[in-house]
Amino acid sequence: MKYSPYSPEWNRRRYLSEAIESYFKDGVAPKEIVGDILDVLSEEVSYYKGRANSLQEVLDGIQES
Repeated sequence: MKYSPYSPEWNRRRYLSEAIESYFKDGVAPKEIVGDILDVLSEEVSYYKGRANSLQEVLDGIQES
């Protein structure tokens, strides 16, 4: 995809491209790259699940009042 230079989308793509390039320059095996991607995504899921649980507790407390 083509994005306007220096747009948020362009920057995200650039950072991702640089990270992938770094893996290949360092000779990291594809399985390790995939493992790292899955780990990062799993950490994000855990973080947002925790946030959602905290928000639900607040909502529950408000509804009980």
